[in-house]
Amino acid sequence: MTDETTPLTASGSGSGSGSGYVALPPYQGPSYVFPGGVSPRARPSKLKQFQCCVTLTFIVIVIAALGLALWLSGSGYVGNGSSSNNSGWEEPSFFFATNESVGEMLAAVKRPIPDEPESEWALGNATVDEGAGARSVSAGIKALGDREILEEGLQPSAINTPQFRHYRSLSTNPEARKLARRGYVENQATLDIAQNYNYTKQPGRSNIGVGPVIVLPDPQVLRLDCDFNERYRRSTGVCNNKEHPRTYGASMVPYRRMVAPDYGDGIAAPRAAHGGKQLPPARQVSLNIHRSSYETDSNFTVMLAVFGQFLDHDITATSLTTAQEGESIDCCARGTLEQHPECFPVHILAEDPYYRQYNLTCMNFVRSAPAPTGRFGPRQQFNQATAFIDGSVVYGNLEQRQRSLRSYINGTLRMFLTDDGRELLPISSNPEDGCNRMLMTRQGKYCFESGDDRANENLLLTSMHLLWARHHNYLARGLHQVNPDWDDERLFQESRKILAAQLAHITYNEFLPVLLGRNLSQAKGLLPAREQLDAPDTYDPQVDPSIANCFAAAAFRFAHTLLPGLFNVSRDNSTPEAMELHKMLFNPFSLWTPHGIDHALQAAANTPVLRVDRFFSLEITQKLFEGTAEDRVPVCGLDLVSLNIQRGRDHGIPAYPVLRRHCGLPPVDTWEQMAQAVDNATLASIRQIYDSPQDVDLYTGALSEPPLDGAIFGPLLSCLVSDQFMRIKLGDSHWYERKMGPQRLTKPQLGEIYKTSLAAIICRNSDDIRRVRQHLMERHRLDGNPYVNCVDLEGYDFDFQPWSEANEAPQLHRASFSQATSLVRVFGVHNNTNATQVTVANS
Repeated sequence: MTDETTPLTASGSGSGSGSGYVALPPYQGPSYVFPGGVSPRARPSKLKQFQCCVTLTFIVIVIAALGLALWLSGSGYVGNGSSSNNSGWEEPSFFFATNESVGEMLAAVKRPIPDEPESEWALGNATVDEGAGARSVSAGIKALGDREILEEGLQPSAINTPQFRHYRSLSTNPEARKLARRGYVENQATLDIAQNYNYTKQPGRSNIGVGPVIVLPDPQVLRLDCDFNERYRRSTGVCNNKEHPRTYGASMVPYRRMVAPDYGDGIAAPRAAHGGKQLPPARQVSLNIHRSSYETDSNFTVMLAVFGQFLDHDITATSLTTAQEGESIDCCARGTLEQHPECFPVHILAEDPYYRQYNLTCMNFVRSAPAPTGRFGPRQQFNQATAFIDGSVVYGNLEQRQRSLRSYINGTLRMFLTDDGRELLPISSNPEDGCNRMLMTRQGKYCFESGDDRANENLLLTSMHLLWARHHNYLARGLHQVNPDWDDERLFQESRKILAAQLAHITYNEFLPVLLGRNLSQAKGLLPAREQLDAPDTYDPQVDPSIANCFAAAAFRFAHTLLPGLFNVSRDNSTPEAMELHKMLFNPFSLWTPHGIDHALQAAANTPVLRVDRFFSLEITQKLFEGTAEDRVPVCGLDLVSLNIQRGRDHGIPAYPVLRRHCGLPPVDTWEQMAQAVDNATLASIRQIYDSPQDVDLYTGALSEPPLDGAIFGPLLSCLVSDQFMRIKLGDSHWYERKMGPQRLTKPQLGEIYKTSLAAIICRNSDDIRRVRQHLMERHRLDGNPYVNCVDLEGYDFDFQPWSEANEAPQLHRASFSQATSLVRVFGVHNNTNATQVTVANS
């Protein structure tokens, strides 16, 4: 297959090579310079012409470089002191860079990149007095009321349709729905006051900015009791940072903005094209740029994508707009007189090669719920998950969910015990959960409950949930053996703490080095300090670990390009057997059979991924949540790539060049500059669809970049992903490698955590897997990656002695804490620090 990427320094064309790059001949220069035969008489003249040409070219380059440097300096493009003093980061003063030099540029950044400051209120001196603010709030409340009246007459999506399953895969909890109602009122109030003051968006990426405080009816102040000497995390992530206990990394707060949003109207409308025109339909971008490809990357396995999705659900959970009681919204319903105001459907062209056979012109898409901010300003979205790698995907992000999953017996989680003695996740008997099927329930097979509502979205993800729930119980039982006097609360919290530490260790020791390359991971401090037990403490209270909007809505959706169309489900690898991806979605029923989890995990470990590039499997671009004969619904599925692009526009994620500049990467503001960042074929495809580089969606641009040396990511994804994981590590006061504070692990305990591997976790908690590759996310490594016996893996036999009470010095800590933080009511709490009463206990 002809390859789709070329090195950044290459030009011209060539044939594909086994390494995945197009092999290009060395540049020979124009034909008149030293052609194959030069007569002796012509040679001196030609030499002089050549020398003159070289000299003039050199002079032009020098003048251009000086002019560019002066322009960059004058425009403030070269990093200023305020942004680089503490971060070690500055923007480049040139833009033609090689793959190697870009990697060095990224490696030089040792601290998180400062976020772009929030823009000031665009209405300037126009005073929003109390009366004007109250009138706008009344308009916002009326808009919410009108919307709810409209919702009463709308029919939700039919159960088991592709759009209903998509809705279930983005489930929104009741607390989030309450906050979303407040966010909607704030958003509508901002639109009203902007209209009253004749606000119009200025050219470029301007927005209305952060305005005055919004006062809504029935204000309830959340009382937050923080004891920063607590040994264990709060389920909601609050009380992690002393200065920002309610916001930094907590659940139910707005996503952090690396750069200001870019809305079509500067307030809330989805991003528009440069100059205010319409962007190309997301489906057209998917068809023309992200077309199908089946080129695998034999170095890595689907386990990389499975673990990535599990981790993603631990740190991100975007709230989707729903009707009043959480019902789905159908934006493509025929015969509906009025469309829901939060609809933003994907337009399907009449000549669509797939959907035209179904006569479809609309793909359902509902906007993410607006987040309350407590101020007039542009629309924000919020994260239902905590930003910390804390195992909340196992336990839930709210106290109520966590309590419902506990057995309250020796610290264990509630599980379903099969007749043959296997532990499965608690069952979900809800027939309207988008997963349970009548045929299966008649056989006594149900879908499952877990700490995250998305657990049933695909078989491999459900298997990962089951694996880690079993692992918690393994830890709880082991701790109970060495500490029989510990009560249920202490056993549960200590097991939860160990599990979170192991999940974080796998992330930074196995997962990130594959994405970013080990060299870049090491340069950015993203590798565990296993050989540096006396290294300085990692925590920096000035770092905000909250998840960036562009990370959640675009960058960390990279794993979708990894997914192959067919999975190797052969039981013994002797007889080829494969399963299509779409048949694994909302289909966890094979876990009920003996060795069901083993077969699922082995399929993930034995199937190679596709390459991280702009190409996707047809299973992703037209068969997502495809219906079955049993469902009695249209069989055509959704296009996940279109939905991802649409989600970025919904969130007001700025265009590809904006994020490149923010990362200090060589700019791509013109087609000539973009030619240095992507290969010729990709550039040609992008230019056919987009009118300007300033229109290119972040998702499309980032996936179009060739990978850096030793990584599977290109420069922009490397920047965005590494920056977020730097923040998660540095901004977490409960980070497992901390050297200070009551949250820290002892050196013997930390040494045991360092032995953790995903392979050992799987061996220990599967039904009967006995041999695995030591590095399960990889197939081939320079140092080898053979199959080994599970019992020979380091860390297979977890040593609980470092947690024995007999070995532990007396510690003052609380194993239980106030439940006051779990209740958030609509119109209840401003999501800024000033709106929260905080009681702090220090010692």
